[in-house]
Amino acid sequence: MQKENILVTGGAGCIGSELVKELMKNHKVTVLDNLSSGKNEHIQEFTTNDNFQLVEGDILDKDVLDRVMKNKDMVFHLAANPDIKFMPGERTDKDLQQNTIATYNVLDAMQKNNVKKIAFSSSSVVYGKASKMPTPEDYGPLKPTSLYGASKVACEGLISAYCHMFDMQAWIFRFANIVGDKSRKKGRTVISDFIFKLKENPKELKILGDGKQSKSYMLVDDCVTGMLFAIEHANDKVNIFNLSTTDSITVDKIAEIVIKEMQLKDVKLKYTGSAGGWPGDITNFLLDVSKLKKLGWATKYSSEEAVRMAAKRMLEK
Repeated sequence: MQKENILVTGGAGCIGSELVKELMKNHKVTVLDNLSSGKNEHIQEFTTNDNFQLVEGDILDKDVLDRVMKNKDMVFHLAANPDIKFMPGERTDKDLQQNTIATYNVLDAMQKNNVKKIAFSSSSVVYGKASKMPTPEDYGPLKPTSLYGASKVACEGLISAYCHMFDMQAWIFRFANIVGDKSRKKGRTVISDFIFKLKENPKELKILGDGKQSKSYMLVDDCVTGMLFAIEHANDKVNIFNLSTTDSITVDKIAEIVIKEMQLKDVKLKYTGSAGGWPGDITNFLLDVSKLKKLGWATKYSSEEAVRMAAKRMLEK
């Protein structure tokens, strides 16, 4: 990518801040974040750089979006509800508002300000319970099993429509589970959840589901380099890529890794019993990443290596 003026929504988040770190090497970057889940500390190192600006605001606020969108060359849209889990009693419109409506606002502000390029963080959950694994990007029909997944499908549809109607270009990334040292909030990732639980009670670990859930986990380092590589090497109007490792790992294995990294012994595992950890949970997935590999890119770390490195980094902090 040539030097550009870039807007990153959700740029103070776990993935967004790592992306900002890479973009700052060659570009001018504005971060728009309401800091509800992102943190100032994640981007503190850039605050004195003349090529960096933090705007504390919400993408549901159209006036703020219109203001920060001016004179931008590209948008990396990562701001969203960070928690895929839905628990009984929660608002059912959370994903609609924070994902779908928010993405519409971003696209509308882009159209008004003649910004032509967007990279979007979608999710593997758009596939639902896919009958084909590894699952390729052209798998369908998409039948999401969660409100979060449905909102991401809607976002992808809006992006595609705006690209074709207003001559925009998009890169849509269907992420596996992305892990790193900044996802340290209890319950945010399975790794941080286990660490918190074991600090509270080092003799017992409660595991949602039956522990046999098998999913792909990708280190945030690989996620960021994969996104930037795809943008540099794919030039269709709407480019859709799975972004994942080529393997998967069970929840039981993650528990084993975390327990070992915390140097604990004789930990009793206690399961909630059901196959899924929460309503709409996808218990098994494996993405086909051959499309991105054909362009010349592959992950450095396997799912197990990603989990182990993320656990080490979290515990160090």
